[in-house]
Amino acid sequence: MDIFSWVATAKETLRHWFSEGIFRRIFKNAGFLLSGRVATGLIGLGTLTLSARSLGVEQFGVLVLLQTYAQVVGTMATFHSPQATVRYGAQALQRDDKQAFQSLLKFITLLDIGGGIIAVAVGFIAGPLVGPHMGWSPEIVHYAQLYTIMVFFTSSALPLGILRLLDRFDLIAAQVTVTPFLRLAGIAIAAMLHAPFWGYLLACFVAQMAGGIVLQCLAWREVYRRKMLEGFTFSVRGLSADHPGLMRFIVFSNIYSSLLILCGHASTFLCGYLAGPAAAGIYKIGMNFSTILTKPAELLNQSIYPEFARLDSAGRWKEFGQLMRRGATIALGVSTVVISVVVFLGEPFLMLSFGDKFTAAYVPLVLLTAAAGLEVIGFPLDAALLALGRAELPLRVSTAIIFLIQLPLMVVFTRNFGPAGAGFAVLAAAATTLTVMSFVAYNELHKRTNPGTPFPLFARLSSRIGGLGFGPNKLRTSP
Repeated sequence: MDIFSWVATAKETLRHWFSEGIFRRIFKNAGFLLSGRVATGLIGLGTLTLSARSLGVEQFGVLVLLQTYAQVVGTMATFHSPQATVRYGAQALQRDDKQAFQSLLKFITLLDIGGGIIAVAVGFIAGPLVGPHMGWSPEIVHYAQLYTIMVFFTSSALPLGILRLLDRFDLIAAQVTVTPFLRLAGIAIAAMLHAPFWGYLLACFVAQMAGGIVLQCLAWREVYRRKMLEGFTFSVRGLSADHPGLMRFIVFSNIYSSLLILCGHASTFLCGYLAGPAAAGIYKIGMNFSTILTKPAELLNQSIYPEFARLDSAGRWKEFGQLMRRGATIALGVSTVVISVVVFLGEPFLMLSFGDKFTAAYVPLVLLTAAAGLEVIGFPLDAALLALGRAELPLRVSTAIIFLIQLPLMVVFTRNFGPAGAGFAVLAAAATTLTVMSFVAYNELHKRTNPGTPFPLFARLSSRIGGLGFGPNKLRTSP
């Protein structure tokens, strides 16, 4: 088949896929979110450039580390499970059980508030313990403690879940621009006034707080507008009674989500610890631009999960598998294009945007973008396993890979090769994760489509082993 025939076939295949209701709905909702992310990406580029040029490599690295510290503390202490609101909220609305829906809102709200309070307390206690190891002065430690107050305003499991459940992805797309826009405005004012370091930190704090407040207001306004708060009481008895399995689902999905978020932030923090603030700043630039790929994947994950859940409840396994494969195929094409652009244009872009001192971010940028590409290709797998009720499987896989592969490699390679070594560790972990998660997800789907029969890979392995004389009929001991 020549190239023109291949292109024509691919075009026809894509046209057929997008003619189906499920695929159209997924990309429509993801499109709403992506429009907001495109805006935030452009604003974020301006913020990153302005901050780096105004503060210099060292102070920019310290700013990155303080923000990362607050994010790590927040991730460890708060809940990141909007999926629980979507899953159990949808069930309550399908039953037209307003009381159960309100109980869910109260339950998740209490988790958000409690997590925020714990995060702030942990941030204040851990600051003096972490600071000396990072080379922070007492003044910087104090800034780190105060900055963690921001976490209390950004606990967003409930409002994000509400807006996804009620199909208001347009509101999410609008809200995600608030924090980046205010951060850029604040950084610009600080730069024009030649503000001290704390002025830049204050700009970031106010922007994060405002974005969190806006998100809460949008979600609760939507609930109120749809008259879902009628008969609302402040009783907190038996909040989870109408939602069997709620706490287990929250625990597994939250640990998994938190682990992924924490791993991203911790890599920046670990890079700063092993190689210094300047290395953390360089690594952060590479990581931020690699999210050109991962952010759209996160958005597709958010929009594809409800579709997987509907197919699972209806037992439409053939379509379930098709959706997994089609999502991965499109992601592969997009990833290939973006990685190619970064390889050829990444270094000139860094020089033009940040200056000569930041071109050291080129190799980490390429490695992290390649890792992001692998993550994007596997974006349907997490959502599929959650919809199949196997939230613990992604957690087990990610935990094993992070602690057995990513962190050990990061320590060894970052110590020897700086930010580039950290990027290689992330790439190795991403490749392993995609391989293992593909096997796990398709094995779970096979159990539902062919109950009682082994996964084809198992069958082939068993046949090979049997051929070597170790099959079940050849393992008998002599009488």
